[in-house]
Amino acid sequence: MIESFPKSFYAQRAKLAMADSYFAKGDEGSMILAASEYREFIQLYPFSPSTPYAQYQIALSYYQKALKPGRDQGKTTQALVEFRKVIASFPTSEEAGKAPAMIADCEERLATHALSIGQLYYKQKAYKAAISRLTEIITEYPSFSKMDQVYFYLADSYYLANKVEEAVPFFTKLVTDFPKSELAEKAQERLELTAKAPKKTAA
Repeated sequence: MIESFPKSFYAQRAKLAMADSYFAKGDEGSMILAASEYREFIQLYPFSPSTPYAQYQIALSYYQKALKPGRDQGKTTQALVEFRKVIASFPTSEEAGKAPAMIADCEERLATHALSIGQLYYKQKAYKAAISRLTEIITEYPSFSKMDQVYFYLADSYYLANKVEEAVPFFTKLVTDFPKSELAEKAQERLELTAKAPKKTAA
């Protein structure tokens, strides 16, 4: 059908059916083939009403095989890129209405992964590395559900690295924005110690 009548409506349906059949299998290799078929569909039929669906399915093909936080997040990152394409390329489509929830989930996974790495650096007293990783979360994933932990470990990394002035804003942010957090009391203790510490004087 595709080779004999490439411009027909049925050729479009056949191409999409091929992609869907790979996607339905669900294994790693089939998902790779599904994404490839969906991409070819978009290239061959860019004005088809099914193009937004194909783009959304590309994103799902990565999302379905994404690993849990703590393991490689390459597929989560790729899924995020592809879901964002749905909104950017097809803003009025039905798929664009579903994409934000998937984007939020991908961002939550990536932020959770980054937090675990930041905490590991913190425990190893590699404060510079911890600060870099935790700052990335604030910049890239501001809606992260565990932002109180991010603020605390970032602030305490500065504090333990003898960069008290840099720590204060984040301890303050934690106490102000997350007063019920189990880390708020410890942050307040750090702020009190900071207030009592002798101020540095210019040489």
